[in-house]
Formats: sequence, structure tokens, C-alpha cells
Amino acid sequence: MVSKAGCNYFLYVTLGLVALLMALFLSGCWDRREINELAFLSSMAVDLAGEQRILTYEFVRPGATGGGERGGGGTLPHRQATLRSGRGETLISACRQITTGLPRRVYLAHTNAVLVGEEMARQGLRELLDFIDRHPELRRTTLIMLTRGPSREVLIKAQGDIETTLGKEISGLRKWVQSSGYGFIPNVNDVFFDLTNGAGTTVLPVLELSPQPFPPLIGTGASSSSGGSRETGGTTGRVEEPRTVRTVRLNGAGIFYHDKLVEWLDKYQARGWAWVRNKVRRAVLALRCQENNTKVAVDITEAHADVSVDMQGGQLQGKIKLRVEGELLEQQCNLDFTREEAIKSLESQMAARITAEISSALNQAKMVGTDVFGFGSALHRQQPELWRQLQGRWNEEFKKLPVTINVEAKLRRTGMTGRPWQPGAR
Repeated sequence: MVSKAGCNYFLYVTLGLVALLMALFLSGCWDRREINELAFLSSMAVDLAGEQRILTYEFVRPGATGGGERGGGGTLPHRQATLRSGRGETLISACRQITTGLPRRVYLAHTNAVLVGEEMARQGLRELLDFIDRHPELRRTTLIMLTRGPSREVLIKAQGDIETTLGKEISGLRKWVQSSGYGFIPNVNDVFFDLTNGAGTTVLPVLELSPQPFPPLIGTGASSSSGGSRETGGTTGRVEEPRTVRTVRLNGAGIFYHDKLVEWLDKYQARGWAWVRNKVRRAVLALRCQENNTKVAVDITEAHADVSVDMQGGQLQGKIKLRVEGELLEQQCNLDFTREEAIKSLESQMAARITAEISSALNQAKMVGTDVFGFGSALHRQQPELWRQLQGRWNEEFKKLPVTINVEAKLRRTGMTGRPWQPGAR
């Protein structure tokens, strides 16, 4: 029979061992990472040159403050970032080459965006998507975009005039670009979903350099006894010549079949695709006012599309139904758009313009047999048995698929006023 003292001794030993094990395995500092030892990645560019993969990293510059600086000589704005580039036969080897010249550990978890060069896109996104999905720090929420030509050219030459890094600029761009109707920026997870669903196609927006004027500065002059205008602080009022800053913008998109780039869309075709895929949040249509070749601007405030595939007379028939609502924001003529006939005419123009954009994008996609509009997915939902029969040759079926486009447009408001203002009118 075990004594009470023996039981207590056994209990104390057990508790001591448990505490020791907890101290060994539950320590909070075994994998610590000091911030001042990390290089935070903001964006990256991925290119292909022959058999070599080229990675260009944009790191947040340590201790960076604010945006670009302006000195007395009118210094152009610049990003608060530093760039590093490496190359190798694989993406990971290119990444490791960068680390050989970096005094900090690369930290990828805060990567905002990935830019894919044209050559890399034509070979295929498979390698890049695999690299992102396997890496423990990279996330599927990372934004992904396309460039015409090498993506490193855009990453290196872009000058940020609002945000401190190009990665932050792209993140901000994604929030507001859909208000134009021409832009959309997907993340890596969106691309995975598109390529593993239905026809296995996706669309990536194109990012390009966009030269913009840089505000001139008032030149500094020495004090003079001669007459002449002076500004406060000893300036002469001489204005320097305006200069140019290279910002970035979205312009068109690329069509991918499976993971390979096969065709381009211009900005109007990209918006035509976006109408059908419900990517348009707001858009502006410049339409004829039917008076001295003047224009009227309609702001689209709501748009919703449905895609379906029906069997009619033994043949598949694709259908696109789009409902849009808009508001009159500007007119250059004196036409009264409070009258019903004027409203109907404008609604007809709205529908015709949107139909033309959709038709142009549809023809471009049919030319390469790439169903980026979701007809294959619609057929899969509606008739799964028929889809299984056609899935293997759907790209050829899509080329000859007749599609009807029905756009219903409504002008809901005329802004804060009704009839147009005219000189002398009360």
C-alpha cells in the first residue's frame, strides 16, 4: 500500500516534468523574427528570358517616410522602395540569388502584387501559380497583373507620386478602378478558380507606364534692387518648365486559355467582357446628343448580366441578358431629356453602345476559341450530361456558338436638374 507521502512525491515529480516540457516546447521566442532584420516585399515582377527566369523584387525601404520629395531644383517624385533582381533556371533559384546580395531576410507575406511579363505569360502561368501556392509566406490574396513586354520594365521605371511603393499603388488602384468600367484586378485565388472551373480560361488586366505632367515649381531668385515682381520668400515668380513623371494605369487585358496567354483585348473590349462577367461597378458612356455633333454623358450606376445556354432546334444557343441603369451627368446640347421621346432615344443609344462593346470582345474571344464569358460553366450547370460530352472540344464548339445579346437600359435620373440651362432663361 502506497503511503500518503509517496503519493505527494509522485505528484510533485509529475508536475515538475510537465512544467519542464512546457518550458521547452511552448516557448514564444523559438521562431522569432526581428523587424529590423526583415526586408518586406511590396511587389514582384516575373519574366522569362530564354531558359532563365528573372525575378525583380520591390522592397519597402527601411525608415522611409512620406512620398516623393521636392527640392529647390524640382526633384521628381520617387518611390520609397529599393529594387533587387535575380535570375536562375527556376523561380526559387532566382529568389535565392537575390538573397546573396541582401543584408536582410526576405519576407514575402506582405506582397501586394505580382506582375507577369508577356513572354512568361505566353509560356504559361503554371510555374508561377505553383510557386505562389507552395510558398508558406505568399498568399492567394496577392493581386496578379499582366504587362506587354517585360514586366520588370514597368516595375523599375514607374515613379510613385501618391503611394510610397508600386505594390501599395496597385492595391489602392484595385479599390477604385472599377468605377471607370475599364478596369479590374483579380487576385491569385480568382485565377485558380477560373482555370479549374468550366472551360479553364481567365482574363488578366494589363498594367502599363503612363507619362503624366509634373507640376512646375516657382524658381528661386536672388534679391535685387531693380524693380520687378517678387514673390514672398525672395522668389522672382519665374516658373520652371513642366516635367514628366511615369505613373501606371490599366489599359486592356490578356485572354488566357488554360494557363497560356493567347490574345489581347483593348480597353473597350475589356469593358465588353467586364459587362458580361459583372465586373463593372460604374461606367461613363459618351453618347450623341443629336445636335451639332455634341455629346451627352451618362453615368452607369448599376449593371447586372446573366449568361445562359439553351438547346434550340438541336443546336446550342448562347444568351447574354444585361440590365443597366444610368444617370445623366453632362450634356453639351439644349435637348430636353425630361421628355419621354428624348429619354427613349438615349436609352436606345446606351443599349447599342454596350452591345457593340460586348460583341467586339465576344468576336475576339471566338477567334481564338477561348470561352472567357462563362458559357461553358452555364452549360455545365444547366445540362451536366451534355457538358461532359462537349467538354473535350468546347473551344471548337464555342467558336461556332451563336450568341444573342439583349441589353435593357434605363435612364433613372437627370442629375440635380431637369431641363438644360440656357443663357437668359429664368
